[in-house]
Amino acid sequence: MHRAIIRSAVIADAPGIARVHWDSHQTTYVEPGRVARERVEAWTMVIRVSFWRANLAIANDVYRPPEGFHRMAIQVAEVDGEIVGWANTSVGHEADGPRPLQLEGLYVLDAHHGTGVGQALLDAAIGDRPAYLWALADNPRAHAFYRRNGFVPDGVEQFDELWQVTEVRFVR
Repeated sequence: MHRAIIRSAVIADAPGIARVHWDSHQTTYVEPGRVARERVEAWTMVIRVSFWRANLAIANDVYRPPEGFHRMAIQVAEVDGEIVGWANTSVGHEADGPRPLQLEGLYVLDAHHGTGVGQALLDAAIGDRPAYLWALADNPRAHAFYRRNGFVPDGVEQFDELWQVTEVRFVR
């Protein structure tokens, strides 16, 4: 397996990001029974590609964010021309966010777990800056990864109505 290239995402990456998103949701949420399959799969590939295309257009200054969108910085990990992971950050858009920077998502295909791709994405996305993120309460692998990177749960939880899961907030 070749080394991952970490770079800023471009609009043409939307299908690859959407595929990683879909596959990761299946392996991390659906298969272990953390989220109901119908909830995850209601967010179809067509919707995901459109969602990422719009966010990448905004991130790459093609147009200003319309209502319901905000500017993100989006990094991808590419191995042999294939996107195998991504991370996205933004200025925390929650009124009560504990830090100005939010790690909104970080996903890596299962085949690339343990290869350093996730770490490289996190380093590119936030470096050593203070930040916060939300993680599924029942996701010990993610919790361990974020703890290794200096994040700690701050005691705040929220229930995600769409996914029907409890999330915990981590802060660094």
